[in-house]
This record gives sequence, structure tokens and C-alpha cells, in this order.
Amino acid sequence: MSQVLGGVWCRCVGVVFACVLVSGCAQSTTSEELGAEQSTVLIETTEVTQAAGPAPVRPPAVFDPCEDIPDEAVEAVGVDPATKYMSIAGNENHYGVHWDWHRACAWNGEYHRVWIASVDEPFEDVPERSIVENVREISINGRAALHYGLLACGPRVCSEVAFQTGAGSVWVNLNLSSRGDRSLQADDLVVEYAALLEPYLPAE
Repeated sequence: MSQVLGGVWCRCVGVVFACVLVSGCAQSTTSEELGAEQSTVLIETTEVTQAAGPAPVRPPAVFDPCEDIPDEAVEAVGVDPATKYMSIAGNENHYGVHWDWHRACAWNGEYHRVWIASVDEPFEDVPERSIVENVREISINGRAALHYGLLACGPRVCSEVAFQTGAGSVWVNLNLSSRGDRSLQADDLVVEYAALLEPYLPAE
């Protein structure tokens, strides 16, 4: 690991690559009807699995990431639990009040930020979000997920994974700092982080 990544970030990547197994990947491109527009979705058979261990108790389908995700879960992806803040799209919510349809929380590491949102928006509508691009269907810990980029920042800087939670969805977002190891890609790391966090998220 580059010497540029120090402290928590080095421990983070070590944990991720020790804990996550990525196996067999085959890709094919299909066009799916999403709403009124035609969108291209890359279908992947990638399976990402968290290492075996004691199963955590999942929170209910409607949950608050700031309250319901334990410190050990966020420590596993290299962020400091003490940096936790209620957020809106990764930015601090200075009003300290969640939107009715939206619960979000963020944590900072030395060279990255993890942001998790629980929303009423249906899982199947995620590809229709205006900032989403390059949507891929993947499997994480045996659970269907969407892996995609965000137009605002590009695949090196940020990427996101979405899971279905009842009638809504939960999004795991990774944003890398330009001061960190520039050989790292958020588009790759977010899948590994999502595999570590998934057992703490609401079930389908």
C-alpha cells in the first residue's frame, strides 16, 4: 500500500482485502425499459462475499444509519466513528433534522468518506436518478445490488452501491480524497466496502 495512505486508511484497505472475496466475472450488455426512457444496464455475474463470522442483528427496514450502524461496522471500512455526522448527500446537515423520506449519515477517514442513505425511493427507480451513470447489476453476499457511477465526480473519486430494503432502498457511497493514493478507484473499492457493511443494513 502506498505510503501516501496512512493511519486509518492503510488499516481500512488491509481489512477490506482480507475480508472480501471477489469471484468469477462475466459481463453482457442488455437494454432494459426503465420508465419512459431506454437505459443501458451492464449485467454482471460478480459475486462479492463477506468473510464468515458472527451474523449481526439487522435493523428494521426503515432505519437511521447514524443510529443503527454500529461503530465496528464503519471502522471495518476505515472511517472514524467519532466523525459521524447527519448529512444530506454527504454534506453536513446543519439543521440536524432528517427529511421525511430520507435518513443519511456520513463518516470520514483520513483520505475518504463513506455516506449511507436510507430512502423511500424504490430500488428499481435508482437507475432513473439524474446523477447516475453506468449502472451494473451485481450480487453482494448473495443479495442483488446496483453498482453505478455518479456524474458529479467520476469513477476514481466516487461511486455508489444500492440495495433494496422493503419498498425503499439504501445507498452506500464512497468518496475518495485527491490527497490519497491516486491509483485507487472508488468504483472498485465501494463494492468491497458494501460487502462489509451489507450485513448491518436492513434486509430486502
